[in-house]
Formats: sequence, structure tokens, C-alpha cells
Amino acid sequence: MRICMVAFNDLHFDYRIFREATSLHRAGHQVTIIAAAFDSSPLEGWDDFEIQLIPIDRNRSLRRLYPDFWRRAFPLLLAARPDAYHAHDLDVLWPAVRAAKRLDRPLVYDSHEFWIEQSSLVDRPLMRALWSALERRLIGRVDRVITVSASIAQDLEARYGLEDVLVLRNLPLFRERIDSDLIRQTLDLPADRPIVLYQGGFLTDNGLSEQIEAAAAFEQAALVLIGDGPNEAALREQVRAGGLEDRVYFIPRVPFHLLHNYTCSADVGLCLIKGSGKSFYYSLPNKLFEYMMAGLPVLASNFPEMQRVVDETAAGATADPTDVDVIREQITALLEDPARRAASSRASLAAARRYNWEREADHLTNLYATLL
Repeated sequence: MRICMVAFNDLHFDYRIFREATSLHRAGHQVTIIAAAFDSSPLEGWDDFEIQLIPIDRNRSLRRLYPDFWRRAFPLLLAARPDAYHAHDLDVLWPAVRAAKRLDRPLVYDSHEFWIEQSSLVDRPLMRALWSALERRLIGRVDRVITVSASIAQDLEARYGLEDVLVLRNLPLFRERIDSDLIRQTLDLPADRPIVLYQGGFLTDNGLSEQIEAAAAFEQAALVLIGDGPNEAALREQVRAGGLEDRVYFIPRVPFHLLHNYTCSADVGLCLIKGSGKSFYYSLPNKLFEYMMAGLPVLASNFPEMQRVVDETAAGATADPTDVDVIREQITALLEDPARRAASSRASLAAARRYNWEREADHLTNLYATLL
């Protein structure tokens, strides 16, 4: 089958699209990807797919970028003439629906998050209403819906009267843990200094401000933030204003094929997203499983999906992501109890053999086997 994916995502950093495309390719499908190009740097590791990039000017507002991308993506979607379309998120569903209708092809809508319940829309009722109206108008025209957690799937089914929303979790490709000291080498830190790691986007509601505040009481440990995002300048200013330059460190965003080497060099992994919208509250972030694959004890938000995984695996602990004192206490407890940390590390490595993309991918390939 020839499958044409479309995404407004930066493929350099979108591990989900790469995993899905790779699994479909290995199942014998031909995959074309039409995506936004946020810069001119070459893509590495995407050679199995036909990639068509649409240059994007990041200096323009999204209100202008989205219509421009939709206009330019539509003829490319038609020209691909696939057997099926696959739309990654609501922000590309409009041109995909048009192309699928024009060519009478099936369409899969892959909702990477609970789009209309994103934290960025919580206090923007007009924008949220517009996206909600668009999703309600378009979702009835797709053939299958995929999303990232059971809670989001249940809400989508109830909201739109859907059946059989497929849960395809954000699980990493399985990799063995490696011996690495890359973070300490990068930051020139002593070999015996514990590393508390956050990796991912620097967003207002990712709980990073609270994590930085908690780090103020660290006696020896270093909080390391790997990534970038719109809140980076504010986070750096918080560190500077608090005199925490010797306790909180930043490493620029790392391409996903290199990230495991960094993750394996940490001691504890943080996944303390705040529940400012249902998308975050019901989320099951891939970083949680990336930490497990590196054998890290995890400290995650005490929200339904993350709580369930931590309880099932015994790979760490959960906390209220807004409670700085509890965050500090939980991190300190993990770092100061070697036996507990070792047990959580073993549990993480065991969980990684269950929670990996190789096992999860069967749901995707089975969906496409029955699509036509």
C-alpha cells in the first residue's frame, strides 16, 4: 500500500512520525511524508521514505502559516496519489480531508494529543472554539482515529460519537541501556555528581519552573534541562535571578537518534507535566518511557495515565507537579536511598521490555491491514 502522511511538525524532532513511518515501511508499505521545513538542515535517518518539505517562515504568526501550509500541501497530497492518507494532528486534517475526498481514499486521523484541550487553548476560548468546530466538522469524514492514551480515546469517542478509536502510545524503539557519562562530559561536571534530568519542550505548563525551584535545595545534585521552547528565556532568567547557575544547567535540543546517549547518563528522570488542560492531564509522554529504557527511576505527575504506569511498573514515584516541597522531597528520597534507586532502576529496565514501540507497532500495522 502507498501511504501519504502529512504533518506540520519538524521531522528532525518528531519521533512518533518516524516510528510510525518506519513500522509501515517494514510491513511492506511505501510511505511518502509531506511536512513543514522549519530550517534547511538535512534530515538524517529518513532515507526509507519520500519526503516533500514545505519551507516555513517561523517569524510569521500561526494564523498565517497554517492557511499557507494547507494551500501548499493540498496539491502535493493530490499528486502523491496514495492508497491511503495519514494526517498527523488536527492542524493538517483540513487538506488531508479534501485530498481524501477528491481521490476517494481512506484517511487516518492521528491525534498526537488532545488538541482542543491543550494548555495553550485553556484561556483562549475563541481560538479553542474555532479548533473545536474544525475538528467536529472534519472528524466524521475520516475512516479511523488514532490517539495516544486510553483516557483521550474515551473522551474523543464520547465527544464525537466515535467507535474503536485506536490507542497508539508514544513508546520509544527498544534500545539496550548503555554506559554513558555524556551529560557530565558536556557540562564538565564531576563524575560523582547526581544528574536529575528533564528532556523535552520548554513550555509554560511542563512544570519546569517548579522543578527549578525544587532544585534550589539540592545539596549536590544538578538539574539538567535538555530541549528548547517558547519558555526558555523565562526559565533561564529564573535560574539567573535565583543564583542557581551551579545547580541548574541547559543543554540544547538533541535529535532523537542521539538522545538515548544523554538519557543513559542521568540518575533520575522527571516527567512532571502540569494538568492545565485535559491534553496534559491525560497524557502519557514518551519521555516517561525513554527514561525507563535508560534505566532511570522516574518521578511523574500523579495523573491517571502516568500514575497507572508507575504503579504497574514500580519504576519510581508520582507527585503533584505543582507542589515544590513534595517534588524536592521525592527527588531527595530517590537520590539518598541507593537501594530504592537501584530497585526502581531495575524495574524501569524490566518495564522497557514491555513498553516499547516494537510491541506497540502491531496495532498500527494491523489497522492498515484492514483499512482497504
